[in-house]
Amino acid sequence: MRTFRRTGIAAGLMLGVSVHALNAFASEPTIPPEPATFPAEGKIHFVARDSILEFKALPEYHEPDWVTEKYVKTGKLPPVKDRLPKEPLVFKTANMPDGIGVYGDTMRHVIGGRPEGWNYGAGQTQGWGGIDIGLSECLTRTAPLFQVEAKDTEPLPNLAKSWDWSSDGHKLTMHLIEGAKWSDGAPFNADDVMFYWDDEVVDPNVSPLNGATPETFGVGTTLKKIDDYTVEWTFKDAFPRQYLYAMAYGTFCPGPSHILKPQHPKYSKNTYDQFKNAFPPEYMNMPVMGAWVPVEYRPDDIIVMRRNPYYWKVDEKGNQLPYLNELHYKLSTWADRDVQAVAGSGDFSNLEQPENFVASLKRAADKNAPARLAFGPRLIGYNLRMNFSANGWGNPD
Repeated sequence: MRTFRRTGIAAGLMLGVSVHALNAFASEPTIPPEPATFPAEGKIHFVARDSILEFKALPEYHEPDWVTEKYVKTGKLPPVKDRLPKEPLVFKTANMPDGIGVYGDTMRHVIGGRPEGWNYGAGQTQGWGGIDIGLSECLTRTAPLFQVEAKDTEPLPNLAKSWDWSSDGHKLTMHLIEGAKWSDGAPFNADDVMFYWDDEVVDPNVSPLNGATPETFGVGTTLKKIDDYTVEWTFKDAFPRQYLYAMAYGTFCPGPSHILKPQHPKYSKNTYDQFKNAFPPEYMNMPVMGAWVPVEYRPDDIIVMRRNPYYWKVDEKGNQLPYLNELHYKLSTWADRDVQAVAGSGDFSNLEQPENFVASLKRAADKNAPARLAFGPRLIGYNLRMNFSANGWGNPD
């Protein structure tokens, strides 16, 4: 009993001291100092959602001269106006910080990943570092929602150019872009959307890259084709707008069903492993809806991606995007990505390796440095997540 009494008295004293300290602390609020000036810091300019892009026909369209000379005039490609949808996605100039761009050049990346193959719908990675984003497109898009005024923060249209809710909020009708084509010229339509849903997301034997499952879009959710350019979602809950975010990168980015479907076990004698591995890294010119197409691969050396001649997005002058001719991905290490970007032999890095932070900051402070640091609204954000329960990626202390 004596031990318990002493413990209780000690606890009471500690509690008294703690409460007193808290009261004293509460009466003296801390005023944080003004942050130091940081030239690399960007400012967010909030804009209306409809000021970023729209779908409409333009009076004329343009492409790089070398595409016209090498491919259109030789009959290898139709004219650019015939390769675009009737109403392409148009990025508005007012929201382009540098205005209308110019064609040309190559962007040099360095990545630490290695491609497993091009069948991302069956779970294969393309090596990360932006490759999968460069070749895939999704129903909706969430970038650049961080710039959109709070009252407008709903995902932007993309492959789905618009959508309508039923009066009770349980059905969502999506209208797909009409006349868009895969990079090999095959039409994009609702069949591609339904193949991804029925034969990759819903099929329990397939695990798409980034882990999409039927439950990603709500328990009991169904999707059906209405016509070639219309699909209809049915949800158990009313107006579940949160699932519009799941329809963006990277959980609803359909692949080319005209290439994938013949390899799927439901439509062939292939096993699921054979389906997954039907398009290895060496398989070039895999049809994509993204801005660049894989055209060259050398193991442990490089991946080259070249502009998609059927890309369905333009600027307000009618210039078919992208502006960059090629993306080169040197296959190295993630730490080397930072080193080469800071040295000027690479053009971009997310600077994700902590061991490189100090050296990179010091190098960028040199006015003659070939690279600069930028912390702004159009780049990847950073945050600190305090891990008090483990000493690593899920490893117990």
